[in-house]
Amino acid sequence: MIRPLLLFMLAASLLTLPVHATEIAVTENLILDIDLRAGWILHLEPPEALVKEAASHVAHEAAAANAAVEQIEKVARKRMTANEAVIYHAVNSAHLDIDFSPLGQGESAPSTRTLRNSAEYAAQSLEGEDDVSDMTWEVASVEINGAAETFLLSANYLQHDRPMTFLGYIGYVEEHWIFLYFTAPGKDSDVLQEMQAMLKHVSIRSTER
Repeated sequence: MIRPLLLFMLAASLLTLPVHATEIAVTENLILDIDLRAGWILHLEPPEALVKEAASHVAHEAAAANAAVEQIEKVARKRMTANEAVIYHAVNSAHLDIDFSPLGQGESAPSTRTLRNSAEYAAQSLEGEDDVSDMTWEVASVEINGAAETFLLSANYLQHDRPMTFLGYIGYVEEHWIFLYFTAPGKDSDVLQEMQAMLKHVSIRSTER
């Protein structure tokens, strides 16, 4: 996993527009462009509050039964730092995890069927977690500007009896798998609509073009 090499924050007309045009260098040659709405902050390392939230779920795993709090948080942080970046809403605790994974040696570009299967496997994996219940989900083909092909997993479920919303974009671009995973607790429709609007206009471009 290649860590971010470059981050530019381009704020235009801050007094009139609640949007920050943001460029994230997710690999050496690929840039993800996204317009951040007010309240959404880009982090190149997972924010501490999010690590603690993730640790609260890790603590329920069987392997963590006898682990100390510090050990559980270390595991949660390690999992989250696999992402190139996190876009976090501190008030709601909603977050978008951004992960670009290069193809393995000798691995070919995924087919349409492989991408759809990956989205369905992600749903089954989430549904199989011990603290998840009452899950409903669907997978559909969507477009991300610059990506070769993308599928969206939309899911609603209960986690420790708390309503959750999940949007998982799984796609492919220039020798890389794309994983954009959005998770939001509760039923804050404004937060969901803001993220959907941001993802609707997200784009990926190559610096070599």
